[in-house]
Amino acid sequence: PGGSYKKIGYYDSTKDDLSWSKTDKWIGGSPPADQTLVIKTFRFLSQKLFISVSVLSSLGIVLAVVCLSFNIYNSHVRYIQNSQPNLNNLTAVGCSLALAAVFPLGLDGYHIGRSQFPFICQARLWLLGLGFSLGYGSMFTKIWWVHTVFTKKEEKKEWRKTLEPWKLYATVGLLVGLDVLTLTIWQIVDPLHRTIETFAKEEPKEDIDVSILPQLEHCSSKKMNTWLGIFYGYKGLLLLLGIFLAYETKSVSTEKINDHRAVGMAIYNVAVLCLITAPVTMILSSQQDAAFAFASLAIVFSSYITLVVLFVPKMRRLITRGEWQSEAQDTMKTGSSTNNHEEEKSRLLEKENRELEKIIAEKEERVSELRHQLQSRQQLRSRRPPLTPPEGPGVLPRGPPELPDRLSCDGSRVHLLYK
Repeated sequence: PGGSYKKIGYYDSTKDDLSWSKTDKWIGGSPPADQTLVIKTFRFLSQKLFISVSVLSSLGIVLAVVCLSFNIYNSHVRYIQNSQPNLNNLTAVGCSLALAAVFPLGLDGYHIGRSQFPFICQARLWLLGLGFSLGYGSMFTKIWWVHTVFTKKEEKKEWRKTLEPWKLYATVGLLVGLDVLTLTIWQIVDPLHRTIETFAKEEPKEDIDVSILPQLEHCSSKKMNTWLGIFYGYKGLLLLLGIFLAYETKSVSTEKINDHRAVGMAIYNVAVLCLITAPVTMILSSQQDAAFAFASLAIVFSSYITLVVLFVPKMRRLITRGEWQSEAQDTMKTGSSTNNHEEEKSRLLEKENRELEKIIAEKEERVSELRHQLQSRQQLRSRRPPLTPPEGPGVLPRGPPELPDRLSCDGSRVHLLYK
């Protein structure tokens, strides 16, 4: 009741033929769904967060380049030379690589295609691994060297003197080589690739016939936990050992590495941030914004702290005290080439030699004069007749004469005196 039938088609059962008149109209413009429609959507990183962190990372790379340029330009300054500038250069390069790793960390399906994802995964791993080995490894090597040299027992002094700078670079090379070997084996045996994490379906309020299936892209491999255990375990031991060595050498003072206290402070900050961030990011791996924020900000802050602690005091000292100007002027005076330097050095030595010869001549003249005076005195003494007292009985013995006391002199003594 209240409605009427409309003819919208004809079905011929003998011929099994359906003729549709196409005069039907559906509510909403389409026929009702016979099942719930599932729509797959990817969860992408917040672009505001990615841009903000990328700006910080870019500024950090600029700071690292400035510090590296400053260190290379002033490598002739004694104060910079006593801080092992080559190791500081490696620290700046390592911070740059670590900061550069922030960019691939924030790239996902919103920016790149599926075929490019494995390359981005490898870029994340290699930049972080090499950045850590160069940046932290060079600081760890400094602290290890200070601890080895200045905390040994007295009987090992001779061995301590044999520790040469090339051994420092060899230690950093060993740490980098170990990382390269581990990452190469990982990439060949079990390479990282794109994996998808699927979450529970979400039912939108505005459409009861549609379900949203959230998905999240990850970089993973078949034995991801095993490789992360090896990687994090090795790095964690280095961090803990670095904290121990920094604490042990906090009271050591040496001119060969004059910034080891600043290195120790940087190690404290890097170690604390890394030891906190690594497990937190693993727990928050399903929350892309939180995981990226923790990982990227830890990289940015640790790099900033390292660069500021190591290089800013050097810049301040050289600028305020003018050491770089005076030494640069000395370098200009002595010449840019080795020959000019040697000529200047020879000229100064010749001048000093002439002054010393003049002083020696004056001293010899004075010595000759004193010898002449001494000979004159000896000749005068030899011309004087010797004073000998008369010999005989009743004569006083030789020696200085004693004056008699007028009140207590006896007759015999008076007789002898006035004889």
